[in-house]
Amino acid sequence: MLAPIPVIILTGFLGSGKTTLINSLLRLPEFTGTAVLINELGDVSLDHDLILDIDDELITTTTGCMCCTAAGDVQNALFGLWHRRTKRKISKFSRVIIEATGLVDPAPAIANLLTPPGGNLIQNTVITQFVLSSVVTLFDIVHGYSTLEQHPEAAKQVALADIIVLTKSDLVDNFKVKANVDRDRKALVKLNPGANILDKKHDWRLLNNALLTPKTYDLRSKEENASAWLDTDYYMEEGQNFHTHNHKHQSHDTSLITSHCILLEEAITPLMFSLFLNSLKVISGSDLLRMKGLFKLTDDPERPFVAHGVQQTIHPIHRLERWPSKDRRTRIILIGKGLKIKSIRAVLNLS
Repeated sequence: MLAPIPVIILTGFLGSGKTTLINSLLRLPEFTGTAVLINELGDVSLDHDLILDIDDELITTTTGCMCCTAAGDVQNALFGLWHRRTKRKISKFSRVIIEATGLVDPAPAIANLLTPPGGNLIQNTVITQFVLSSVVTLFDIVHGYSTLEQHPEAAKQVALADIIVLTKSDLVDNFKVKANVDRDRKALVKLNPGANILDKKHDWRLLNNALLTPKTYDLRSKEENASAWLDTDYYMEEGQNFHTHNHKHQSHDTSLITSHCILLEEAITPLMFSLFLNSLKVISGSDLLRMKGLFKLTDDPERPFVAHGVQQTIHPIHRLERWPSKDRRTRIILIGKGLKIKSIRAVLNLS
């Protein structure tokens, strides 16, 4: 059986440089055989014509809102690519980049690619033939900071990314670049402590390697990197409370995106583990943007469970054969809007 085709979702607010980045990547021989799915708003497609250095047959455009039609347009487009590939109507491709419009909430598309098989033919085919590799968010250091304050969509894009790329550092002088980057990194880390933050200009090779390295957004194939994936070290370095730590980002719409870390020394029962995952859906619903965690259970403390979720979709859990590091504690990262963290902690019998 062939390995699933990796999918990279590329987000970033309007004008952050998504099409420019795609063109830069497609010029590299390593990205030969990349299909591009462009999601645009409105009936007129423009970005399609701005993508260079790629066979036109490997570009597909959807013009629906991805946050409304993630189960439709985007899924159908992926299925269409796969179907044409198997029928040899288009060249074989080894990865797919989805360029989302800057106004989009990427959560539904992410959740859609994490949904277990069990639906219709199109859904089952997409889930089995493709795998979500990375969610990459571009952050414009010229306008990005103010954009976070004014547009909750931008903050949500940052919160859901596993790679954040700083762009447009070449448009400001060196002194201002350093000041902006330092300020922006602090803001981004507060929103998403676990993301890998790279500067497009200075970390180009690292970015390429990160995008080319085989992996999955939900950790199914990277047990050895579980500690980095979870990245609770941020909370420790800050010298904060080891049980719960949160950061707040205030948006003008009064919504609050916070990140929380919950650590447990003692193993929890399988029943409590199941209750916790189910309770997250009830307590937080769609306000929970992202959850990821390693869980120590009483039935086999040496083999932790990995759980990962986006909004109300919890990906099928799986068990690691061993702990990825010397740290044997349950570690949970929660990112969301107005999370009822006290109620969530209460499920784990924490005050």
